Amino acid sequence: RALDAAILRIVGPDRWTCLQGQVTNDVHAIGPGQSTYTFVVDVRGKILADAFVLGREDSLDVVFARSRVDAMAARFDKYIVMEDVEVERPDASIVTAQGPRAAELGGFHCDRLGWGGVDLVDRSVDELAEQARALGGGEVDEDGWRLARLRAGRPELDQDFDESCYPQETGLDPIAVSFVKGCYVGQEVVCMLQNRGQLRRRTVQLFGDLEPEDGATLRIDGAEAGVVRSHAADPEASGAWAIALVKRAHATEGQVLPARPGVLTVRQ
Repeated sequence: RALDAAILRIVGPDRWTCLQGQVTNDVHAIGPGQSTYTFVVDVRGKILADAFVLGREDSLDVVFARSRVDAMAARFDKYIVMEDVEVERPDASIVTAQGPRAAELGGFHCDRLGWGGVDLVDRSVDELAEQARALGGGEVDEDGWRLARLRAGRPELDQDFDESCYPQETGLDPIAVSFVKGCYVGQEVVCMLQNRGQLRRRTVQLFGDLEPEDGATLRIDGAEAGVVRSHAADPEASGAWAIALVKRAHATEGQVLPARPGVLTVRQ
């Protein structure tokens, strides 16, 4: 699947130190061909963007959603003071291949669904789709991608979480946040929430017999318990998957939540 994404390329001897102070995950260990998933947060600890950082021989490529790349370029420029680095914006295309055999296509290890996967830069979608079919896969459209990530319970920026969320509210903090690395913008708030705070809400995966309406409000005893952010029918499972942002008290596995036109049950 071709990603609607763009790259900020950080070059120079201080590239690891520079990026380490901008993102939530530890990038010091990234070598050529390796990658890590991370957030960029503001001084309040709220999410501004998410990204995969790809290690190259002479650069770190930070893959952002195209809608975020202008703001992230300005953000990086703002916080580069003494580091010997430059931020470039190569005209590159990114294709992702996900699944247990995706690594056979080459590229950077970027597990976007929890099943193993790679991102490939400046590779033909048609060529990769042909190779994927030889491995038992193929190209997917937007509907197919949405169903795949809902089956995996993997939330997506702008669809399931946004700038109002802390990293821990997405449920992605185990793979996107290091709590032992050095300082970064917003670290104090993120770490305080981890050590002493209580989440008000969590992103959860749900399943039900009927597909909910767009933006369906989840209610318990008339009170709002959460909001469905994305959903898709799954003919193979005879039901529908959804991801919702739910109040912490109701974000436990097995919790039943009414959602027009049926009910959903929290799966994780």
